[in-house]
Amino acid sequence: MLRSGKALEVSSKEFELLKYFICHSGETLSRDRLLEEVWGYENFPTTRTVDTHLVRLRQKLEPDPEQPQYFLTVHGTGYRFVG
Repeated sequence: MLRSGKALEVSSKEFELLKYFICHSGETLSRDRLLEEVWGYENFPTTRTVDTHLVRLRQKLEPDPEQPQYFLTVHGTGYRFVG
C-alpha cells in the first residue's frame, strides 16, 4: 500500500478492516458487526480490538489522526468510513 508515494505497512487485519470499510462506505458499522464480519467472532466478549485497529489505521491514513476525516466515530453506535 502506498501513501504519498511511500510504502505504508499495514497488518493483514488492518487491511481486511480497511477493505470492509471501503466496501461499506457511508454506512455506520457497529463494533459487533465489524468483529463478526472482519474477525469472524460469532460470540465474543467485550473487546477493544476494533478500536485498537481503527486507531492504527487513523495514525497511518488520516492527515490528522486527532481530527479524523475518513474514519468517523458515531457515538453510541460505531464507526463510519467516508472517503
